[in-house]
Amino acid sequence: MDAGGGYDEAELFGGLAAEQWAVASRADPRRDASFYREIIRSQDGPALELGCGSGRLLLTYLAEGLDVSGSDISRDMLTACREEAARLGLEPTLYEQPMQELAVPGTFRTIYIPCGSFACVMDRQEALQTLRRCHDHLDIGGVLAFNVFPVGINYAEPPGDDFPTPWAPTIQVDLPDGDRLKVSTRFTALDRIEQTWHEERRYERYAGTALVRTEIRTGQGHWYFRNELLWMLQLAGFAPDNITVTGDFTPAQFGPVHTYTMAITAVR
Repeated sequence: MDAGGGYDEAELFGGLAAEQWAVASRADPRRDASFYREIIRSQDGPALELGCGSGRLLLTYLAEGLDVSGSDISRDMLTACREEAARLGLEPTLYEQPMQELAVPGTFRTIYIPCGSFACVMDRQEALQTLRRCHDHLDIGGVLAFNVFPVGINYAEPPGDDFPTPWAPTIQVDLPDGDRLKVSTRFTALDRIEQTWHEERRYERYAGTALVRTEIRTGQGHWYFRNELLWMLQLAGFAPDNITVTGDFTPAQFGPVHTYTMAITAVR
């Protein structure tokens, strides 16, 4: 929950949202898969995925024989993950909890937070607590890895006040039962000082041409700058020399040419 109150981080990923992710995950190009896979393999030990959702990466790695467990805040997403795992003949170890409350048995060689999910933790102290709990759940020499997405905000321009924005279609998927799911998104607020955005996602389920169900789910997110994350990781217990920031899932140091994502690795 953020300072504005009332925001449930799990709410954005329940109901029809979980159904959408379960289907979309099967066809996802997994642009980040090789980045996290290489880290897990290099550590040669158990890994934990925070924000595992419906199992997009988790089940991929399990099918490859990697020792990976998962945790997510959304019960519906974990249900979808278990169903897909059963279809694939896999038996994942899954935990239902917010990443800022991470408390699972044992320690890990790798903890990773893919898909920019770290940005879903709205409260700054809880975001810092997430990093601290990750640090404490790592073996000595273990690696925390996550990525966040840069936001193209021009601070020289006056803030716009044309919220909410129009609904914009984002994805359409065919569900296993033959129904079709259309997803649209609009932004309801943006705070340049707090570095947060507020959004609504509309899920419309169609049976043929008939609209049979609509859900609107509210979400928020945080964007981060490189030096901000470096300080947070140091406060969480990671030594400055053990932190690396690269761009677009390449080995190159993050810089202006990288517009897709910023990837962070920190060694305990």
